[in-house]
Amino acid sequence: MITDDPGTPGNGKWEINLAIAFEHRSGETSLDLPAIDLNYGVGEQIQLTLQTAPVLLTREDHGPVGGLGGTEAAMKWRFLDEEKSGLNIAMFPRVIFNIQQSSARRGLAEDGTRFQIPFQIAKTFGRFHADAEFGPLTSTLGRSEWIYGIVGGVEVAKTTMLMAELHGTSRMNFSRDVLTVNFGLRHQLTEARILIASIGHELRDPDQARAFIGYVGVQLLF
Repeated sequence: MITDDPGTPGNGKWEINLAIAFEHRSGETSLDLPAIDLNYGVGEQIQLTLQTAPVLLTREDHGPVGGLGGTEAAMKWRFLDEEKSGLNIAMFPRVIFNIQQSSARRGLAEDGTRFQIPFQIAKTFGRFHADAEFGPLTSTLGRSEWIYGIVGGVEVAKTTMLMAELHGTSRMNFSRDVLTVNFGLRHQLTEARILIASIGHELRDPDQARAFIGYVGVQLLF
């Protein structure tokens, strides 16, 4: 899902997500082939993250364009645990930058360097799970924004969870917001492999270029 949760892999453990993700707007489609998300646990409450993806962009007015998309480096710190405090709460500061400066010019990534300091909170209610995220997003180019999201999930079987999400961004005065609804599936194939899939649609976009988004991938734990 778009909204992050406060979970961490555990000390010395890896969580690797490999996926194909797409975003389709009128006249153009971008594909992450694959989206790569590497997470490593330092102690039980710290996670180091590195994300990137080769991107293929197709537009009606020209042929396909490929290259490296934006790269994200982050560190998550879960400072409250549900077992002790009743809630999982974490902060997840991150920086998003372009290794290839031509990526923004070619439409494969956003221009400039961006910084996020979101907080995540999660709570389990038997078979039901709830996650929420909120925090600022600043950039070396353009206006600062808020990011926010909420996810609800229900375990329909011991190995399967269905999820629904609302995720958005808005200016600091909460105007010109982009709001996305997203539905997902998480299915445990084995103890070390989990299938994750989602599909969503932007409900609001001030530029009226509402996107369809999708994600299908596997999570590897070791």
